[in-house]
Amino acid sequence: MDKKIAEAVLKRANGFCEHCGRSGDLTLHHRKLKSRGGKDSISNLIAVLHECHLYDIHANPKRAEEMGWMCPSWQNAEDHPLRTPEGNVVRLTNEGYENI
Repeated sequence: MDKKIAEAVLKRANGFCEHCGRSGDLTLHHRKLKSRGGKDSISNLIAVLHECHLYDIHANPKRAEEMGWMCPSWQNAEDHPLRTPEGNVVRLTNEGYENI
């Protein structure tokens, strides 16, 4: 993954998990999984805590799709809304959040 992409996603997250809102050691998660054709792009990545990544997002894929933490294989990440920890519904762009 391009270092600039990873840095931009982490900067957007500002040290907080884009899943639960807590601070900690963040990892990057592909919303549209690479196995589904997802790319390394700012709009396809979210910064999440490791435990959120494993025990909520991947353990509950249906809920993850409903909340926007994962995208269906037929949809582009840019078109799939994300619910932030604060409850806002946004689209992720390469520039940051776009309110819906």
